[in-house]
Amino acid sequence: MGCMTRQELRGRSPAELIEIILQQQKRIASLEAQVAALQDRLEEVTKPPKTSRNSSLPPSKSTKANSKGNRGSGKKRGPKPGHPGRSRRRAEPDAIIECRPKQCSRCKADLREVEQYLVGQNQVVELPPIEPVVIEAHQYSADCPICKHQETAAYPEGMEAERVFGNRVEALSSYFHQVQHLSYERLERTFQEVFGLKICQGALVNSIGRTANRLKPEVEAIRETIRSSSVIGSDETGARVNGRNYWQWVFQTQQASYHIIVPYRSSKAIEEAMGDASPDVWVSDLFSAQLKNPAQTYQICGSHQVRDLQYPIDADRCRFSYQMQQLFLRAERLAKHRDDLSALHFQQQVLQIEKTCDELLCMEVSSKRGRQLQRRYIRHRNHLFIFLYRPDVPFTNNDSERDLRNSVIHRKVSGGFRSDWGADAYATVISVVETARKQGQQILATLQTHIGPPAPIMRACRPP
Repeated sequence: MGCMTRQELRGRSPAELIEIILQQQKRIASLEAQVAALQDRLEEVTKPPKTSRNSSLPPSKSTKANSKGNRGSGKKRGPKPGHPGRSRRRAEPDAIIECRPKQCSRCKADLREVEQYLVGQNQVVELPPIEPVVIEAHQYSADCPICKHQETAAYPEGMEAERVFGNRVEALSSYFHQVQHLSYERLERTFQEVFGLKICQGALVNSIGRTANRLKPEVEAIRETIRSSSVIGSDETGARVNGRNYWQWVFQTQQASYHIIVPYRSSKAIEEAMGDASPDVWVSDLFSAQLKNPAQTYQICGSHQVRDLQYPIDADRCRFSYQMQQLFLRAERLAKHRDDLSALHFQQQVLQIEKTCDELLCMEVSSKRGRQLQRRYIRHRNHLFIFLYRPDVPFTNNDSERDLRNSVIHRKVSGGFRSDWGADAYATVISVVETARKQGQQILATLQTHIGPPAPIMRACRPP
């Protein structure tokens, strides 16, 4: 229908005018729907993409731009200005080679009897030849001349009758497979090509199972240590077990880590791992199951909030999100300088942060994404700044995420576990490994210590 003049409209009957108005209303509604759809499409095209820097999207899902490298950036290689350089410290040498001149290169004079003086030193670290050592134990028995009892000597520890490979070999198998992510096939080749030791994949599987069983008492002690802690951090990540989706959970403190792999992501996992433990503070992200544990209070991860607030800033230029993000960063800086400030000054700063937070949560927010975050912080108002009142509570849950980093790599490299016992064995070993790493212990040595002593190595003495 084209445009009608006033004269034409006056000539129409009331019924015709009503019909014209209804048609126009229908047309207007259709056009408004098209405009709304185009606006949504335009927003989708023009808004910045979600990345690991402005949301909780994991870094593996972010699109990474091509790096210019040092050639394009113009940055000089090496440490930053003002940072002292570091070189390898000299170690106590196991062998010394004397490099003395024997003859003058100019006149051919003999220099062996001439006094010589030290002008330089150079150290090279080398590995000795790597080869397996086969130890054979001979078991003897004797008849007692008095009571006629036959006494048989026991095999020494590490040389039991059912054993084929020593504890060092089994510890190294677990280290390569579960810490360095070598598959059983590659592990078999590594032992053959590097150590000259032939071990079939079945023997490697059995070895790793025995290692996990020997580590269970230590893992149970780690669990009890964490359960008795006043501050516990936790996180979870996906796992694949026998073609099914499982979840790997970590419960950790500054000195210990406890891992489990279970087929559910609910709070049941927390109940199984922590039992009736009720810590003062539970540090985690905002996953609902994490917030169902019986802790006295919670500290939600500040780094997650800083990233989540970045997206409304990028997409909507949201003032609330920017000011709330700055408040979180300000609180983090204040916590870092806790020991540099007087108690009174620190407390005044904390009260100012709390007051500013309350003001921001009452602010009128126009951005939809900003309003969603504002409602989140109103709901969790008492869980935002616990770290300002307790020095033992961190601002972030990064320690839990770091504990899971090795497991994520293992999942990507191996594709998952073929059996439930394999997942359980991995969780057992990685609990000991991450705990040892936190305590500054050498990983392989720690595994060897908990598994048991190596077989006694003696020089074979053969009669002439």
